[in-house]
Amino acid sequence: MCQFCGVDPAFAAFFENTQGVPQDPSVISIQAPAKPNFFRLKPKSKTMSTESKGLQEQQLKNFQSSLSPEARVITESDGSAYTNAIRRWSKCAIKPAKAVIMPTTAEDVSKILLLAKSHTIPVAVKCGGHSPGGASSSDGGIVIDLGLMNSVSAKADEKTILVGGGALWRDVTRVASEYGLSCVSGSTSHVGVSGLTLHGGYGYLAGEHGLAVDNLVAAQVVLADGSIVWANDQDNTDLFFAIRGAGSRFGVITKLVIRAHQQRPNVWGGPLTFPGFQYENVVEALNTWYDQGDVKAAAEMVLGKGVGGQAGITIMCFYNGSEEHALVSFAPFLQLRPTINATSEMPYWRINTLSEGKEIYTDDYIRFASGNLKPPLDAQHIRKLLDSLDSLYEAVPGAEKTGCLALCIQPDGILKKKRTDMAFCWRDANFDVGIGANWSDPKDESKVIEWQNQFQKLVSQAGDDYRVYGNHEDFRGGAREFGINYLKLLQLKKKYDPSGLFRTM
Repeated sequence: MCQFCGVDPAFAAFFENTQGVPQDPSVISIQAPAKPNFFRLKPKSKTMSTESKGLQEQQLKNFQSSLSPEARVITESDGSAYTNAIRRWSKCAIKPAKAVIMPTTAEDVSKILLLAKSHTIPVAVKCGGHSPGGASSSDGGIVIDLGLMNSVSAKADEKTILVGGGALWRDVTRVASEYGLSCVSGSTSHVGVSGLTLHGGYGYLAGEHGLAVDNLVAAQVVLADGSIVWANDQDNTDLFFAIRGAGSRFGVITKLVIRAHQQRPNVWGGPLTFPGFQYENVVEALNTWYDQGDVKAAAEMVLGKGVGGQAGITIMCFYNGSEEHALVSFAPFLQLRPTINATSEMPYWRINTLSEGKEIYTDDYIRFASGNLKPPLDAQHIRKLLDSLDSLYEAVPGAEKTGCLALCIQPDGILKKKRTDMAFCWRDANFDVGIGANWSDPKDESKVIEWQNQFQKLVSQAGDDYRVYGNHEDFRGGAREFGINYLKLLQLKKKYDPSGLFRTM
């Protein structure tokens, strides 16, 4: 294996042979090749280039033979396969990659990274493709699509789940449920496991069991130099610290070992919908509900366009227990007689699919922003948020799907870890808020983003206006993502990714 690019010398020699015929590996010299090939040819530029001049499409296609048999290299000449490969959940994230490479092993990933480094070509890593701003896309670079590395298996006796770097949460839920187990995940089943977990991971079970990142036991990481290592609380502990919160900035995670928890087959939940004018009663009910301190209860407060075209409130209920206990827990809301009550007892796997569309990808332009709210909530502040949404709906009719979601959970599980235990540092009782700007006409982007920036400031007036959650801020937060841990992470970045192959801090 060539130390420079991680490619078999026999394959590299193919491009040095003027006849185009592979030579006998036993007689191949890998010292100073007579003719340059794309594995050893270094571009003059010292910085990552999006032009990829040193690497042509045919060379990328030939590179596929150095990978495992099932791996794929997809370029623009592949037509619809390429179009599908660069498609994303948000149309804002679609970028014209030089190539989309789908590895099946960590060794494949290592070769891809070394190839990209030798030609200073930018790389992006895709798992679920949910980053609205395009963190999993590349304009002119290489996308490492982990979609073929989606295996999931359980060690039920150890209550752990081994997850491939390209798996989606629905894959994990399906396998775990066969053993009466569950993992802390988000509230959408087709989100990638790696992206959510490595950067925090709020979800319905976080009040009981902590964030998804708190339940990461170990990870296999392919580093910028091509080496493949395991990181856990005993091996490569500084790397384990870093990837738990800043994972995508330190390497490509190809396997995760996740702690699972005993899970009852059925839970209770579903939406309760209220018109905007009931905001005072709904906020009072939420504060009363929250004061019960029940870690088995969670609620997503969704502000968005409701019946009649005005901004309204939907409470997505979750109770990890019997319907009898759930009805007692959520009585403050139920007593308000919501306009829609679609709650019921259901299998656990189903609760994380209730707000999904039929397709993984949308035809909308979507951008995220991060906010937070400190309980108890203030009714007049929520009124201002509803008014702001109404003003957007009136000004930009194509932005009617825009809204925000606040995950209301008890802090017990989150506070089990200290701020300095890992890169993810936000350990408090604040409700995480995801602000989803959504529009249909690309001409409206500047108006909607300007509104989103102002709305973000308005949300966090009732929370911590410094802190941001990376998954909702689309990894643009810098020091605000990592707080007290930021300077330590900068030092670790120099150690593990000195050339800046991966996303910056």
